[in-house]
Amino acid sequence: MSNLLTRTITGVIFVAAVISSILFQEQYYTFTLLFSVFNILALIEFYGIINAKENVCVNTPYMVFCGTLLYFGCFWCSNFNSDPNRITGFVILIAFILSIIILIISELYRGKPHPTYNLAFSIYGQTVVALPFAVLNFIARDTFHLLALFAFIWLFDTGAYLFGSTFGKHKMIERISPKKSWEGEIGGALTTIGAAIGYSFYIDQPLWQWVVFALIVVIFGTFGDLSESMLKRASGLKDSGTILPGHGGMLDRFDSMLLAAPVIYIYVEILKAVS
Repeated sequence: MSNLLTRTITGVIFVAAVISSILFQEQYYTFTLLFSVFNILALIEFYGIINAKENVCVNTPYMVFCGTLLYFGCFWCSNFNSDPNRITGFVILIAFILSIIILIISELYRGKPHPTYNLAFSIYGQTVVALPFAVLNFIARDTFHLLALFAFIWLFDTGAYLFGSTFGKHKMIERISPKKSWEGEIGGALTTIGAAIGYSFYIDQPLWQWVVFALIVVIFGTFGDLSESMLKRASGLKDSGTILPGHGGMLDRFDSMLLAAPVIYIYVEILKAVS
């Protein structure tokens, strides 16, 4: 099977799974369950990349446990407003905080050569992987915003690839991502803004709000992509993993979301507060 066919089949199945999980979230919590698995796999990949570095030894199982606590703590807090369910969410988040304190104390006794490196990269993974996945639980309260987030990311990636492969001559940051060009970035941005304009006709929100939504996805999606590329390049890796045939690893699929999701959540909450 050719790489293009493999990539296409994997992409179609992946997109179908994500969209289906969003559409059926209200009845079956499908999105929550699916993305809890994605969160775990992404954390395993992240800490696998980190542990490939010299002088770094992060306790991967423990950090996956911490990231899972953060994810489900945010899920409970975002979905249940009455006791005792609300209290359950706070208890889980308190357990997460305590687990980070235990992490810091444990480095005193692990006897590894560079404990500060271990702590820094451990917290880094919780910040740039576990937290964005956890924040998705709050965005998931609005199906249209959640669908828009992923649709815009996919359209931006597709537009950037098509324009970049056809017209790309001026590199953005070649030392980090040799194939990413300004032509691709502009093409991807125009594609995403066009989608936002179309989206505004179906959703009862002002056009400018969707255009800003799209620009956030473009700007912070790009930085998320570049940040993951920087991480892989520092470890001498092309892909974060091999779990998705033709697409690499889970981080490769969600790199654009990692910085975009938290900013989108803040943006949506600001719109709610001022409306």
